[in-house]
Amino acid sequence: MKSYKLSVVILGLVMASVSCSALAALPEPLDPRDISSMNFEQRLAHGRMIREEMNKATPDERKAYRDKMHQKMQALSFEERKSMMEILTPQERKELREERRRAFDRMNPEDRKKWRDEMHRPAKND
Repeated sequence: MKSYKLSVVILGLVMASVSCSALAALPEPLDPRDISSMNFEQRLAHGRMIREEMNKATPDERKAYRDKMHQKMQALSFEERKSMMEILTPQERKELREERRRAFDRMNPEDRKKWRDEMHRPAKND
């Protein structure tokens, strides 16, 4: 009986730690202003860390992260978004284009259409 109770407690602890690690797979997205204030190496390291965490996350967690990041980007004024893109180095711009291309290539046709519609939606001129 004692061993049964002990195994139930151990199983509970294992399940709790697994569920906590699953919930903590993706950090809260940083504010875009904070990211733009990082130097090139910091942005690369942050991007690598997020990609590694995205690989571990579930599809729902990845979608939730992207939705939160999208909301934070939409909260920026047009001028803020424009200035953030202007500070990128040519290498960073190239990497962003390549990353978007790889993501686009992995999408199914429905997601590609949604992505195209989103990208070609007129910007809000705040």
